[in-house]
Amino acid sequence: MQGTLSALSLVKMPTVEASPTQQLSPEEREQLQQTVEMFEVITQANPQDVQSMEILKEAYFKLEQRAEALAVSRRLAEAHMEMKQFSGALLEYEFILQHDPDNSEIVAALGKVEERLRASQAEGAGSDAASAINLDFRSVVAEGGNLMATNATQVADRVALRGSVDATAIASKLEKSDDGNDALAKFLAQHRLVTDDVLNPALKAIRKKNEARETGQPAASLIAELVARGGLELETLLCGILDRSKFAYLPLEYYDVDRQIVRMLPDTVTLGRLIIPFDIVSRTMMVALANPFDSVGKEAVQQLLDYNIQWHLASPEAVSRALADAYRR
Repeated sequence: MQGTLSALSLVKMPTVEASPTQQLSPEEREQLQQTVEMFEVITQANPQDVQSMEILKEAYFKLEQRAEALAVSRRLAEAHMEMKQFSGALLEYEFILQHDPDNSEIVAALGKVEERLRASQAEGAGSDAASAINLDFRSVVAEGGNLMATNATQVADRVALRGSVDATAIASKLEKSDDGNDALAKFLAQHRLVTDDVLNPALKAIRKKNEARETGQPAASLIAELVARGGLELETLLCGILDRSKFAYLPLEYYDVDRQIVRMLPDTVTLGRLIIPFDIVSRTMMVALANPFDSVGKEAVQQLLDYNIQWHLASPEAVSRALADAYRR
């Protein structure tokens, strides 16, 4: 994982706007190519990150690189199979055959998927039914840093909920809610990433700093506090979290953050929780955060934004700098 972190940090990632293929300008084409490079690295490091593969596939098609897009679609199908999401695999193989109808390997793979799907349905398995509803990730919930499909709400219900949500009430509630630092501290202690004699004083210091935080100032980060107290390196700590949690990492410091996207969330979410939306690709919004265990903050983002959310862990310093730039502070 440490090698993955280093590799990701070398990727230059600009903001990418979705555009029709026939209307791509040279600048948009270059941006899409850089997006391809970024998500190739991410998907190679996380072979079951199906949402990143969806974005990668779409970028390849917009660049008219059909062979590469179909190759990603096949990787998507295989990832769905490994996770026993047979409906997802079925759609990907059918998609490939639409563009490559004479591919005998895909025909054979499709037959196997259909058999597995029938067997799963015969056994009354409900997990695949949930994934069938949410294959395009239009209705998702965040759990443990990974996007998981849910059949609790249909797409129309989800959109209606977001359209009528009271943003002011959510922002006000956040100020009185748990910030996720206790959950992060518990995780670090359980996995022996930080000793109690270092962790406990840092946690107390963070609580005091955030209680005294002035309006408009970014919240303090437990990870940053642990590094600042010495004895811990940021990369080592982040790698430890990534190895044990399987969160996705993104070096935000190399990304061209769009200020307008950042301001789509109230500052009680961005500054108050160190959460920053930084790019939109099609219907997916990419969001970085300094504490992946901030479940309350993540749920607020899901309620406030009518997008599919892709979460990324980033260094607290990178998040704070991007926020300062976005708010001109």
